[in-house]
Amino acid sequence: MNKYFVIASLLLLTLLNPSIKSQSLKLGFRVEPGILFSQQNNESSTSFSPYGLYLTTLFTPIDWLSLEIRPGFFLAGEDYSGSEIGAFIRLNILATNYYFTTGLNNHFNSGGNDHNSGGSYKKEMLYKGIGVGYQKDSKFGIDLIYYWTNNNVYAYSIDNYSHPNSRIYYKQMTGILKLGFSLSWELL
Repeated sequence: MNKYFVIASLLLLTLLNPSIKSQSLKLGFRVEPGILFSQQNNESSTSFSPYGLYLTTLFTPIDWLSLEIRPGFFLAGEDYSGSEIGAFIRLNILATNYYFTTGLNNHFNSGGNDHNSGGSYKKEMLYKGIGVGYQKDSKFGIDLIYYWTNNNVYAYSIDNYSHPNSRIYYKQMTGILKLGFSLSWELL
């Protein structure tokens, strides 16, 4: 028998055990404006995007732990836009409404807008994230998460002024800071 099947089965049996009274399943949506930190040719730049829209599914097997899945779309200009899917863990801080969150977010850059002076790459970029949040009530929450990746080249530009030796400069995403506003409703 496959060991991953056994591990997944045990995990599901533990998490879906009806004797755990604090179980809940929530469904909702999120808005995540973000500040993007990038670098090209040793020059740093910062840009803002208000266009991050996501669905959210939040499963809470026990009071202090929640598991969250976030499919959605992030739009930050012609070089950096695309669908995303994330998986996160929330750990409540003691008996408060505050929590730590950490997880992975996979960005599928749409790319393909090539022109004579540059373009962007169509590729996947896996981000790691860590942050803090506040759950105001059973429906509304807010969090702040910082994301980083090792696979950070997402676009390029070509210096055509130095013919015949044109130079290519790569755009790198050095980090993203997102402020998330979540509205969800309990199903179970």
